Amino acid sequence: MGDWGQVTFFRTEDLDALERVIGDLCLAEGLVAAPYVRRKREKWDRMQYGTGATSDRWALALGAGRGGWSVVKTAPLELLAEPGTSGEHRLGVLARVLRCEALHVSLYDGTAMLVAEARPTGEVVLSGYTMEGLTFHGIDLDEERVQPRIESDGVPPSVHEALEQYLSDGFDELLEQLAHKRWMDVSLTLIEGRKVPSARVLSFVRPALDKRPPLRLKLTVEEHPLGTRYVLDDGIWVNESSIEAADAAVGAAFVRKVASWLEVPVTLEPGVPLSSFCVRAPPSERTRRVGVETELLSIGSNHGAELLLHVARGVGIAEFEESSPHQRRRLVDVLARALVGARANTDAAYRGFERVDTEPTPRALGAFAGERLITAWWRRGKSAVAIEGREVFELPGLCTAIATTQRRVALALVTPGFVHEYSQGYGQDDAAVIVLIDVDTGEVHEALHSDEHLTFGFTDLYFAGDVLGVRAERDGVKTLVTLDGGERKERPEDFRQWAREAMRVPPTVDNLYSTYDLPMLWAGPDAVVAVEERARGGERTALVVLDARTKEQRPLFDAAGLEPRAFSASGSRCLAQVDDRRLFVGSRA
Repeated sequence: MGDWGQVTFFRTEDLDALERVIGDLCLAEGLVAAPYVRRKREKWDRMQYGTGATSDRWALALGAGRGGWSVVKTAPLELLAEPGTSGEHRLGVLARVLRCEALHVSLYDGTAMLVAEARPTGEVVLSGYTMEGLTFHGIDLDEERVQPRIESDGVPPSVHEALEQYLSDGFDELLEQLAHKRWMDVSLTLIEGRKVPSARVLSFVRPALDKRPPLRLKLTVEEHPLGTRYVLDDGIWVNESSIEAADAAVGAAFVRKVASWLEVPVTLEPGVPLSSFCVRAPPSERTRRVGVETELLSIGSNHGAELLLHVARGVGIAEFEESSPHQRRRLVDVLARALVGARANTDAAYRGFERVDTEPTPRALGAFAGERLITAWWRRGKSAVAIEGREVFELPGLCTAIATTQRRVALALVTPGFVHEYSQGYGQDDAAVIVLIDVDTGEVHEALHSDEHLTFGFTDLYFAGDVLGVRAERDGVKTLVTLDGGERKERPEDFRQWAREAMRVPPTVDNLYSTYDLPMLWAGPDAVVAVEERARGGERTALVVLDARTKEQRPLFDAAGLEPRAFSASGSRCLAQVDDRRLFVGSRA
C-alpha cells in the first residue's frame, strides 16, 4: 500500500440517503450536477492538489463498506473533511443530516496523519497533524491531540493496534476492515473520469461564467544556469517553479493591473514580496496559435489558482487568460501575497528590505564579514559567490554552509551526487571540502576535505574567534572538527552545544530566538534576537530585538514573512530570508 491516502466513512448502510445528502450539500455550495466523463489530468490538477474551494470540479465515489459503514472517496482528496462555504466541516453537516457517525482519515507520506470524526450531532473533533504541522485547511489543531486517534467504537481493535505501530499500517488496516484495499486509488480514478467498479459516482462542476478578455503584458525571456525565466512587465519573474517580483513596488503595480482586469477590488500595503510556488506546464486542452506558446500557470499549492499564459517570444508579448472566473478573488489574493507581501510593524528595528542576488536558484546562503555582505547561491554543480565590493565568482560544488570573521569566509562545498535538468542533490558521504576566502583579496584555499571515513555532506560551520568549527561524522559517529590556523583537531562532540558556548549566550535571556542550525543570533555587539513573550508557544512567533543589558525590545522587521539569518558586526544591517532561495537585506532604523 502507498504512504499517501485519504478516505471517508459514514456509519450507515443507507447509500440512497448518503447519495442524496451529498448531492444536496454540493448544490448548496453553488455547484451543479454534471456528466462524469473522461478527462486528462493537468500537471498540477486542483482535483488532486487543490481543495473544494480551489477546484471547479468535484467527483465522489460511494460504496458499501464493512461492519455497518459506507465508504466515500473524493476528488479533491479531503473534500468532505474541509470546512465548507459556511465555515462548518462538511463532514459534520452530513453526519448531522444523516444522524450517524462519520470518519475521515488522511495519511501524509507515512509520517503524518489527520483524523476527523463527526458525531451524529454534527460536532467534529480533530486529532493528529499534517505536513504543515498543527494546521488543517486554516484550522489550528490542538497540541494535546497531536497523536492521531480514532475514538469511534465501530472501528475494530486491530486498527488501533496497527496505528500504534506505524501510521501507514493503521491506515491500511482501517481501509481493509471498513472497506477493501481496492478503494485505495479510487480518488486518482475519479480525477481522470475513469470507471469505478462497484461504486456510485457523483460529479459536480461550478456553473460556467463569461471570461474577461485576455490581459496584454510585456515579455522578456532570460536564460540562466538553472533554467529559463519569463520577465513580465519588467519586474515579475516566472521561473520554473516560482513566481516573484523584483520588489514590492513593482509587484504592487502588477497586482493592481491584474485586479483591475478582473474587476476585483484590492488594498495593498507593500512589504517584502514572498514569492509563491508555481508550476508551468502545457494545458490539457488548448487552441494552437502560430508563434505562440501556451502554458497553464498553477500559482500556490493547495489553496492557489490558475492562469493561462500565452507567450509570443518573437515579438516580446505575453497574455494572461482566465482559467476559471470563479477563482478571481483567490487569484488576486495569491498574487498579492507572492508579489507584494504585507507591512508588519511601523516601529520595527530593521526596515527597507531589498532583494539580494536575483538569479534563479534553489538555495542561497549569506552572512556578514564585519560590515561586508557575503552571499553564495547554487548553479549547476557549482556555487556563485558574491563578496560586497568584488565581482561575482564561481567555485566547484554546492555551498551548504557559511561562517565568517571580520576578514575571512568559510564555505562548505559538496559535489552533488546527482545532477538532472532541473534538480541536483547530495548526501552525507558525497565528496566535500571546506574553503577559506580572504574577503580583501578574494584568495581561496582549501582547509579540509572529506574522505571515506570523515564525511560532512550535511554540515554546519561556526567561528569561535579565529577557530573554525565543522560539524562532521567519522565512520558514522558525530564529530567536531576544529581548524585553528594550520592546526586541526577532532573529537566526538555535539557541534550545536560547542557553538552555543562559543556564542556567549546571555544567561539572563530565556526567550532567545533559535533554529536547528542557529542556537541564537546576535544583532550587533549588545543585542540579540528573541521571541516576544506573549507570542511564545504559539504557532506564529513575533520576533524582537532585545538589548541584553537594558532588556528594552523592539519588533524586528517592518515586513511580514521574514526570518533573520545574520547581522553585520555593528548591527546596522540585517540579512533575512523568506525561504531557502531568497535573501533580503535591511537597515537598522
